[in-house]
Amino acid sequence: MSHPLRLSLKTLRAFAAVVEHGSISKAADALNVAASAVSAALDQVEAEFGTTLLIRTRARGIAATVEGREMAARFRALLDDYSTILDEGRALTHSLSGTLRIGYYAPVAPAFLPSLLRPLMAQNPELNVDLHEHDNDSAQEALLAGQLDVILFAGHDLRPGISVQTLLDLPPYVLAPEGHPITGATHARLEQVAEYPLIQLDRPLARPYMEGLFRQRGLRPRIAARADSTEMVRSLVGAGAGLAVLSMRPRTAISYGGDNLVAIPLEPELPGLHLLAGHAMRHPRKLVSVFLEVLENWTRTPEATGLTVR
Repeated sequence: MSHPLRLSLKTLRAFAAVVEHGSISKAADALNVAASAVSAALDQVEAEFGTTLLIRTRARGIAATVEGREMAARFRALLDDYSTILDEGRALTHSLSGTLRIGYYAPVAPAFLPSLLRPLMAQNPELNVDLHEHDNDSAQEALLAGQLDVILFAGHDLRPGISVQTLLDLPPYVLAPEGHPITGATHARLEQVAEYPLIQLDRPLARPYMEGLFRQRGLRPRIAARADSTEMVRSLVGAGAGLAVLSMRPRTAISYGGDNLVAIPLEPELPGLHLLAGHAMRHPRKLVSVFLEVLENWTRTPEATGLTVR
């Protein structure tokens, strides 16, 4: 049964913006419209559905109810679909255009994402790319909320509603400074690694993953230092402060401090992580589909396989 279209796209966009920003004035600034127009849009949406979707307080601004957040997410999806139709219509005779919003897990994506985007952006000058650093949980939340188009993350605790494709399997390896005794091994065992101080990558997924590897063997290595960036971990290793257990290696074997680094595979039976590309479970717009195809083609290149240590 069809219904008359009483809510315009502008009204839906205003409601979604208020839920995102938590304020009428901030939403109005983001949309470049008058605050009174945004306020009227909120009233119109709530009147249409006959329920309270937003809670207004002087101290905290505006907070969405559970129903309000769900409705805003559906509005964003509808608005994205509308943009997709327009983009695909323009794409019949033009190159790709619009904004591709990518969320990425910091320890893995910087090693390859820029080189993938460079030719795509060069071939499509009207394409804009927004990149946002996330951990695994916040990346999935932002994708499901309609704030991102694609996420690149390490497979773990996958949320319902996300379609994924596996890009790479990421076995763990040991990072050591040049000349360290462990660099003479073809494969290192965790028991060997536990004999030395460790530098821990203190990220939401990386930390429990590394701890779990040692726990399975009943090992308790000494953590000499913790750092929340891969480059700081690599620099500490290069300076001789300890070893590190990581999953993806950059192309360079030199730390920021100029020290040479050596990557040694760990025993192959250890569980690894998986590099995934995720998008919302609905028909992706052409821009997203093209980028996913670029990722799929990249997985078969030497550049991709060179990021793993086996």
